[in-house]
Amino acid sequence: MTSGLKAQLATHLRRHRDEGILLDTNVLLLLWLAKFDPRLIGGKRLEKYTPDDVELLAGYVGQFKRILTTSTILTETSNLAALVLSGDRKLALFRRLFPLFGVSPPKGFHRCSVDGLALDESIFVRLGFTDASIEATAGQRQHLLLTDDLDLYLAAQAQGTPAINFTHMREAAGLL
Repeated sequence: MTSGLKAQLATHLRRHRDEGILLDTNVLLLLWLAKFDPRLIGGKRLEKYTPDDVELLAGYVGQFKRILTTSTILTETSNLAALVLSGDRKLALFRRLFPLFGVSPPKGFHRCSVDGLALDESIFVRLGFTDASIEATAGQRQHLLLTDDLDLYLAAQAQGTPAINFTHMREAAGLL
């Protein structure tokens, strides 16, 4: 990994370790499905990822005290997970995930409310509601955002929101 990105990741970790890291849909889906069944990596919805990518992602995210999310991220991620699996395997995954959607999510997992946040119109028009609400959540609360969506990453950077592009991490680690 390049020294510049390594230093940036270390700075983000020091600053945001206790509050947590906000994961965008695709990286959250990767973590969920890899943990459920590592054989899913490289398959439907995870074509571009490898086990090394999961190790890199889990290693970095695992250093934070909590994973942050929103109801919109959870909605999109669960909908995408439902497209990957079917039958008994889908039921097993959703039984495992159900506590994350409950009134009191498990320790280490926190849902951020998007209520009352001011969405940026230009981001909404270009990227849609989910990404605009993710940027607003991260930006207005100064949460660290981890995404592999270049457009969202660039929008966050333009707003001064602390953000990491997972694809940059993969490139710097020699995984691409």
